[in-house]
Parts: sequence; structure tokens; C-alpha cells
Amino acid sequence: MSMANEINSTHVKEKENFFLRAAKYFIPWKGDGVSEVFRKLMFIASIAVFAVSLDSLADYLRADKQELSYFEEIRSMEPDFGDGDGSSSSSRKKNTDEIDTSDNQGKVTKIENPIITVEPRELQEWALPLLERNDDVVGWLKIPGIKDGNGDAIINYPVLQHESSNDYYLHHNIDGAVTDSGSIFADCVVPITLEGQANNITLYGHNMMAGTQFAQLQKFKKGASFIKKNPLIDFNTIYEKNQKYVIIATFIGIDGEDQDGGEGKAFDYWNYRNFTSEGHYSFETWKTNILKYSWIESSVDFNEDDDFLTLSTCTYELGSYRTVRWVVVAKKLTVKDSLDEIVESYKDKADKDIYFFRAWRDVYGNKKVIVGS
Repeated sequence: MSMANEINSTHVKEKENFFLRAAKYFIPWKGDGVSEVFRKLMFIASIAVFAVSLDSLADYLRADKQELSYFEEIRSMEPDFGDGDGSSSSSRKKNTDEIDTSDNQGKVTKIENPIITVEPRELQEWALPLLERNDDVVGWLKIPGIKDGNGDAIINYPVLQHESSNDYYLHHNIDGAVTDSGSIFADCVVPITLEGQANNITLYGHNMMAGTQFAQLQKFKKGASFIKKNPLIDFNTIYEKNQKYVIIATFIGIDGEDQDGGEGKAFDYWNYRNFTSEGHYSFETWKTNILKYSWIESSVDFNEDDDFLTLSTCTYELGSYRTVRWVVVAKKLTVKDSLDEIVESYKDKADKDIYFFRAWRDVYGNKKVIVGS
């Protein structure tokens, strides 16, 4: 045999030996001890789990992409609410000052003090296409200051209200399809009708990892500096247009019981709908609690004659303790409000001045801790 053939033969044997050694290292082989067989079986199982996980991840990413595409299509249905000049001069007020702010991309923008209108309550033309799609639509919500990379509002959705369930739209979209993202929906206990609505409407939405639904509400945890730039929430029921709300409180809440020095129940903010004149669900009790829990303070003047909006979503500072909520409360602007004065007045409250429920204090003490902003 020539030297070349010997070298080639040696190379083939070495190559065969390498694959044989590799196979023996990873695959149970004759003569292996019990512990070695167990190690190899665990390795094979791990590879199988990894492969399944990759397939699941691919499915998740595909579904996530489909969801994002769906939400873009839904946002494209944003109504044209008009310019709001339809009321008489005696029923509206325009503050001409403008507030210098920066949007999420750092560009200098301005928030004009809005025109405040008082108009008859009637089914709006802008709502008709949405009602054709789903007659559970009761309004449209937009937070104009929280934008994506294209400068479009992220929280910009129709609001639905089921006739009898606060669970249905947790897992159904506007077209009735089952989905993890669900919809933005209004508390069902007090229906939004032509005749009226609750004094305080609570809207719910999931905190989705993809950043959709109410995930972006977490940005308000940044406090007064962020709220000064993004003080307004646009919310119109299907019987209104050009209605704006200004933020008055942000806080961490919890469902159910929270034993604290014998007090029992935690602040059940979601149950304050039409305020009673006195007692547990009175306006004064509600006002005292939202100001006690709030992470910010301001000069906003409000009373039981005002209309309010409460936005509620999950938050994960306590990990799997899924009953924890991040809550943003806003008041409908009226002719008595000056937006520039309100914005100037926003301040962060010191930790010592904020009330935290007991389950929170057991983990973090009496201080703000922020996840997801």
C-alpha cells in the first residue's frame, strides 16, 4: 500500500472513530452503567424538549405576528370625530396656551388646551361602521401621547361591553373570535346607553407581552415627568365625540382580601360606579382612597358631579400573584379646567406618602418598585 493510501485509510478510520465515540457518548451503549444510561436518556429527553420548544416558539411568533397585524387593522378603523366646533360659544371654552412636551421619540411636540364641548347625547355617525361589525361596541379609547416608532398611537382601540359578563371580552376580540389578547372592554354592571352611563366607567385590558392592549399603561409608572407630557386620554362613548379626560391618579391595586390591621378588604376601586351619597361607595370614600394610593398628585379639582374613567390592567411586580393591578384614573375635562395649570402641578409623591396594600409591603416595604415601564 502506498503512503497516500495509508494516510487516507488512517483518516477514514479516525473519522469513523470520531463518530463512533460521539455516538457512544450520547446514546446508551452496551456496557454502560446505570448512571451513564440515565445521563444519556436525560440528554436525549432534553433535546426532544428543546425541539418541541422551538416548534412552540415558532408557533407563538407566528401567532404574535398575526395578532399584531390584526390590531393594526383594528386601529385603522379609528373614527373621525370632527373638530368639535359644533357647539355654541356659550357652551365651550378654548384655552389658547400650549404646553411644550416631548413625545416617546424625543421630538418636541405641543399639546393644545382642548376645546370643551357640551352637546346633546345622541348616537354618533362615527360609531355606525363599528356597530355593524359588533353591536357590543360602546366607544373608542385613545391615548394620543403613547406612540410607536411610526408615530402612531398604540392604545387606540374600540371599547366593547358585554350585556352580562366581564369575562367574555377577556378572551374574545371584536369579531367574536377566541383570542388570548381579548378586547378593551367596559365594566358591564352599568350599561352605557343613550340615557346615560356610570359616574365612573372602568375599562379593562390585558397587559400583553407583545405590547398591545393595555401593556403601554405601564409607562405611566414613570411618574409626573411622563404624565406632564401625556396628561390626556381620549374616550368617547358612541353617544359623544371629542371628549377628553385628564389623569388625576395612578396606583397599584389588588383584588380580594388584603388583611391589614383588621381592615379586611383592599380598596375595591372597580366597584365604584355610580357613587352613593354616603357609606362605602360614596364619592368621598372613593376620592380619599385614590388620592391615598396614588403615586402622583396634582391640582386637578374634581367632585361628584364630574365624570371619571378608570383604566385597569395586570402588573407583575409580585410575579405570579396575578391579582395585582396597575390603575390609571382620569377626569373628564370641563370648562372649569385649565390644562396648562394642571400639567404644571403634577408631582411625584414620596414613597412615605403613598399607601401600599399589605401584600406589597410584605415584599417591598413601603416603596415604589417598577416592572414593565
